[in-house]
Parts: sequence; C-alpha cells; structure tokens
Amino acid sequence: MIHFKKALLCACLFTSLQTFATGMVPDTSLLLINEDEQGASMDVKNTDDTAQLLYTRIVDLPDDPKPGVIVTQPVVRVDAGKTQRVRFVLKESAEKLKTEHLKRVIFATIPQREQNKVKMVFSQNLPVIIRPAGLKVNLEPWKDLRWQIANGSLTVVNDTPYVVRMEQSAKLLPSGTKVKLDKSYILPGQTLTAKPENNISGLDKKIEMYPATRFGYKADSYVAELK
Repeated sequence: MIHFKKALLCACLFTSLQTFATGMVPDTSLLLINEDEQGASMDVKNTDDTAQLLYTRIVDLPDDPKPGVIVTQPVVRVDAGKTQRVRFVLKESAEKLKTEHLKRVIFATIPQREQNKVKMVFSQNLPVIIRPAGLKVNLEPWKDLRWQIANGSLTVVNDTPYVVRMEQSAKLLPSGTKVKLDKSYILPGQTLTAKPENNISGLDKKIEMYPATRFGYKADSYVAELK
C-alpha cells in the first residue's frame, strides 16, 4: 500500500507539470552582411504563446575572428506571436574587405518562470557570411577548389575569395575510398587535409564532394579532378 501511494503521488506530480516548447524562429537560414551596406537585419518570430526575451549573440570562429559584428539589441522582449527585427552592424575597418568571412549567430530564448511549468528552450544557430563590397555573386564556389594528392595525403585549397561550405565526408573515385575533411567549411586562402579511411590508390583521379548552397541546403554532389 505504501509503494502504491508513492507511485500515485509521483504520477500526480508529473501530470501537474506541463511541458511547453518555446523558441525564436528566424525568417531565413543565413545572415548575409554586405560590406557596402555596413550591416543587415533579420526578422525573428516568437512562436511561444507568451512573451519572451530574445537573446542574440555573434560567435567569432577561431580561424576567422574579424571583422567584428555588433548586435544593436542583444536582449529584447518579444510578445507572443510577434516578430522582432534584429539589426547587425559591421564594425568599421581600416582596410576594405577582400574576401568573404564566416561567423555564427545564435538566437536564444530566456523563458519566463512560471509555476508548475517546464520550459524547453530551443536556440537557433545560423551561419553569417560577410561579403566584400563589389564582389560578384558566385552560387557554386566549390567548383573552383583545388584538390590534390601529395606524399600520400589529400588536400583541398581554396584560392577563391568565397567561403565554401560542404559535408566533411567525400569519396575518391573510382576506388570509392571515403575521406573526411577537418571542417565543414573552408575559408578563402585556407588549405584543409582530408583523411582517407584506406591508403589512397594511384588509380584515383577524381573526388566526389557534397557542397552546401549559400543558405545551407544540400546541393548536388560535385566531382572534381585530382591534381
């Protein structure tokens, strides 16, 4: 009887707690900042049924800390079902940008405390691409990457002014040997090493890689020549 009462009490406690999902939903999957506009804006909607605090922050990548980007309102109250426009300002630099740069932006919710309610907080972590003034749009920059084999190692070089995002996995052809890149992106001027699961065959002359579009969607696979 004692065990039954304890079980009943636990069941009552759990059923009295309501679980709600709350979150801020951006209107696009990429924040694109143009140097000549000195900033950009993004709309974020509060999908919860109560007002929430929207916390926005820019994350600098270790290998691409500059230029700086400022969030004009890092913390702002957003009413239920309403949309907040978040403004980002590009810090002034002594030199004009010559290549694209990559950062991340995080939109998070600071939930209000409510009795007998458990709030699950969902944050959005999106890429930020900063474009130099006058740089032409290239929707397929991965086609200009240089893949090469030297001393039994596979490397990829980005000689372009564009940020290239892609899956870390790739495949040598015709052997089908899989390789894994160090990161899921390669910045202008960078060289990445790809680690093969087996020894690289002398017959492999091509590599199949899986790029991502500007907005992070998976593009068709692309086969490049090994040089």
